[in-house]
Amino acid sequence: MKKISYLLIVILLLPGCTSVPLKETTAYNDKTLYRRAPSKMEGNHRIIGLFYASSRQVREQDGQLYFNSEMADSPTLGKLNCRIDPLVKIAKVTAAELKKKGIIRVQDVARLNDDAFIRELLQAVQSSPRKSLLVLVHGFKDDFELTATKLAYFTYLLDVNTPVLIFDWPGDQSVTPWGYRKAEKLAAASGAQLGGVLTKVIREVKPEKLWIESSSLGCQVVCSAFEWMYQQPDLADPEAEIALTVMAAPDVSKNEFNDKFRDEILALSEKLAVYVSSNDKALLMARIIDWEKKFGRQHSAVTEQEQFEEAHGFLSLKYLIPDRLSIVDVTPVNRASYGHQYDLQAPEFYDDFYMRLFDASSHHNRQLYLVNVDKDIDYWIMRSDR
Repeated sequence: MKKISYLLIVILLLPGCTSVPLKETTAYNDKTLYRRAPSKMEGNHRIIGLFYASSRQVREQDGQLYFNSEMADSPTLGKLNCRIDPLVKIAKVTAAELKKKGIIRVQDVARLNDDAFIRELLQAVQSSPRKSLLVLVHGFKDDFELTATKLAYFTYLLDVNTPVLIFDWPGDQSVTPWGYRKAEKLAAASGAQLGGVLTKVIREVKPEKLWIESSSLGCQVVCSAFEWMYQQPDLADPEAEIALTVMAAPDVSKNEFNDKFRDEILALSEKLAVYVSSNDKALLMARIIDWEKKFGRQHSAVTEQEQFEEAHGFLSLKYLIPDRLSIVDVTPVNRASYGHQYDLQAPEFYDDFYMRLFDASSHHNRQLYLVNVDKDIDYWIMRSDR
């Protein structure tokens, strides 16, 4: 009888537990928590909407838009919807598989003129909890539809209540050395168009939080965009217009990053996070083709000291901005296809990126641990407890 009475008391007290004051942290309080990303139901599927900008050539026939693998003189702007199986999970899967299995389907692709695009994007940003915008830039190989499929997958699983703008460029070149080299040139050339879109967003939409996430050869597009934006006097001032720039498996020359991107990152982005790996086979092939070390591929270090010495090449920029650059080695959690698409396939990456949107300190992240510290320079290793 005493046990039953005790159980009843516990049950009665439980509803009041939520009123117990908790210690507030920077990362998790009511002011910074995001609600579930907006969507609507269509039968048993969810529909999410994305904005897009594409540097591809496009033609319209019978009310349908067709994007090819060549570059246009100016970007095409618009909106699209993606129909998603709500049971989709983070897994080792390609965009082509998502499409073939009917897990994600791109639909309702519409083109908007500049004024309508800015008007609708402004409304979406102003309606979001943080007045924010997330820009996603993909890498080599996928056409427009597969790019939208892949980035809708990322958007849905990241699950942040913010408008999303995907920047698409003609990366669907042949999977050959010459096809890759052509994609490199198109990525660099597309940077000016991305830079123009971002500049228009900054000046006219004015999001309070502007985040950019790029991967693989898409990081080259972002580097070139920053280089273009840095030429604009109102953007090259001391005030940073972008809250966070993230580069996952950046297919960018190490030398190019240090020589060209340094001034731009100081002027344009409050924080930069770069994810690197020593088992990225795709970047190894890119290095063989280009005869250049890639920013996103670490040397396979045997000891902790070797790992830190290899990282030291990244850290010259860190001396200039010790609180603004994070370098994260994802090798221990990198089980992605060819060790390259961990930004889509590693749950730990989603967790870490999500926390960065909160602007949480790396020390609050249980998935990271510090390898070495030297003059305020830190190098983080991502781990998994799965």
